[in-house]
Amino acid sequence: MSNETSNAIASSPLFKHLDTVDLAPLIADSNIQLHDSGAVLIKEGTSVASLFLVLDGTVRVSTNSMNKEVELKKMGSGSYFGEVSLLSGKNATATVEVEQGPCRVVAIPKDTLLSLVQRDDRLRRLLEGVTLARAKDTISKVLK
Repeated sequence: MSNETSNAIASSPLFKHLDTVDLAPLIADSNIQLHDSGAVLIKEGTSVASLFLVLDGTVRVSTNSMNKEVELKKMGSGSYFGEVSLLSGKNATATVEVEQGPCRVVAIPKDTLLSLVQRDDRLRRLLEGVTLARAKDTISKVLK
């Protein structure tokens, strides 16, 4: 565990309400990953193993609709992704690729996150709200 991992998790809007006891397993089980431009962190249609918090760099989120790639969003420092698939238990609905690297992310393992979501109603509601908002945004962009 590094101070950077600890600070990134503790300051994330998802986790800032947690006490040190609940933060401890997230911090202990997470790791920082470094990726170059073009690296695919999540591929649409595959299983997702982690929630990612972006430390630096930029990622691009896209999906395929009717054999056409649709850009959904670009995300930078402080953003997170992977929650949609982790909560639903389904394969990824979008591809997340490093647009501007190097990109460093904190990877929080699925089992660690889901264990906390089961115990923490506030976190569950936050993630469900984000998931719903992202689904609506995706639908509006795909239907354009």
